[in-house]
Amino acid sequence: MNIKAAVYLGSNPGNDPKYIKNARELGRLLAAEGIEVIYGGARVGTMGAMSEGVMEAGGKITGVFPKGFKGRKVYANEGLDVRQKGEGYGNYTYLEAGSFDERIRTMEQMADICIILPGSYGTMHEFFSFFEGNELDRFNKPVAILNLDGYYDPLLKLIRNMTDAAFTGREDLDLFVVAGTPEELLGKIKDFFANFEK
Repeated sequence: MNIKAAVYLGSNPGNDPKYIKNARELGRLLAAEGIEVIYGGARVGTMGAMSEGVMEAGGKITGVFPKGFKGRKVYANEGLDVRQKGEGYGNYTYLEAGSFDERIRTMEQMADICIILPGSYGTMHEFFSFFEGNELDRFNKPVAILNLDGYYDPLLKLIRNMTDAAFTGREDLDLFVVAGTPEELLGKIKDFFANFEK
């Protein structure tokens, strides 16, 4: 598939091995399907696991990393370079963004779809920025959510509440794809693009 996916996920591994496992598996599946991955460019947490999955399956991946960023405080204190530069892997592209906002805009512009995995505040910021881009007609791109074990049930309930209260249009929900496993999510993404017109 000739699709580029911006994948947003955590710089932490989470408190259960399932987060790392599913991030790596999604990376492998996207690569095997020929979907190019664009992500935040870190080698740590579920971000690192997903990028490893892409590389294990021989996929194309681009990391977009903010200039001068040292990572979470604990990583900075350890002197750990959290950037993933893809050393020794020919299908990796490293892009340096001037700021976090520039990183978000770059990923949005490059991608045909946004995929959300379990994450924290940064993942939510990126998700809502992408969703707002559709709302404000900056672009018309789908959003896929890996709702692993109901992780994003509260978010989906919030979106339904906003829609029911008429603060956002129901037509925006047509751009959502939600699934509980990487395999199911990939299948729904493929079905979506088979019927999607930009």
